[in-house]
Amino acid sequence: MNTLQRGCRLIIAAIAAACASAAIAADPYPAKPVRIIVAAGAGGGDDFAARQLAFKLNDLLGQQFVVENRPGAGGMIGQTFVAKSAPDGYTLLLAGGSMAGARYVNANVSYDLLRDFTPISLIETSPFALVIHAGIPARSVGEFVAQARSRPGKMSYGSLGAGQIPYWSAVLFNSMAGIDAIEIHYKSPADAMVDVITGRIDYFFAPIVSAVANKDKSRALAVTTRARSEVLPDVPTMAEAGLPAYDMPSWRSIMGPAGMSPEVVETLNSAIARSLTSSDLRERFLKAGSVPAASTPAELRRRYEEWIDIFGKIAKDAGVKPL
Repeated sequence: MNTLQRGCRLIIAAIAAACASAAIAADPYPAKPVRIIVAAGAGGGDDFAARQLAFKLNDLLGQQFVVENRPGAGGMIGQTFVAKSAPDGYTLLLAGGSMAGARYVNANVSYDLLRDFTPISLIETSPFALVIHAGIPARSVGEFVAQARSRPGKMSYGSLGAGQIPYWSAVLFNSMAGIDAIEIHYKSPADAMVDVITGRIDYFFAPIVSAVANKDKSRALAVTTRARSEVLPDVPTMAEAGLPAYDMPSWRSIMGPAGMSPEVVETLNSAIARSLTSSDLRERFLKAGSVPAASTPAELRRRYEEWIDIFGKIAKDAGVKPL
């Protein structure tokens, strides 16, 4: 083969490679399976929400959305993994509202929530419920607060670790009500509920589904959101129960690494919004105590900005320091 022939073959190969690359680049998103990282173990609320959404996205976008659990370090392992992933839309995060308060309790947080992630859409909101041991005579938040104040340092409450919504719910409640109580750490809501039921601890801010499942064995005094829960309609909000400024919602969203293209974000945002309007998904969410709720990326970003400030004020008022 002479030099001219070799040169022609190299040119043809280069053109073919360029055409192949262009074809790949032109493939509509998603062109391969997408991972949704859950920064918690299988079987919990985050895992449930991610898997229910993934099923719908599979159908709407024609690719497999795979839920991958990466628990550990209070969620930081999974969250940091996504923050450092390629911003191509193939690695997403099931993000919780508690991420907005992470830096106030954890000195080792290695990401900046607003700089290192791309907001895509809110997917649900849900209340937690203040549940107490059934043997405590209090029948209202006011009565319970009076009893707790009369026993400073004697009552105990369950926590899933600093930075989680049950933790912030208790910190805000104790601070606003002037309660001095002992924090007891648990690995799961189920473990904490067992100890509320048996009287080993006095109170716990439980996921709404746990409060419903155990309403005959414990007493729910209030929910943490501005609106009552559809699955506990007779339980008042904290504001109705005497703490008018109290508001501690839980929510979940889908985020990606910083730098995602607007086109991919729009594709995902639109598909998520369509998923959340489906009757079967809404029914499953509502039975679990969640309210399906989509948002624009800008609205989600504003929600996190607002709650970074709110958690900061709660931490300051309660004397919470990052460890």
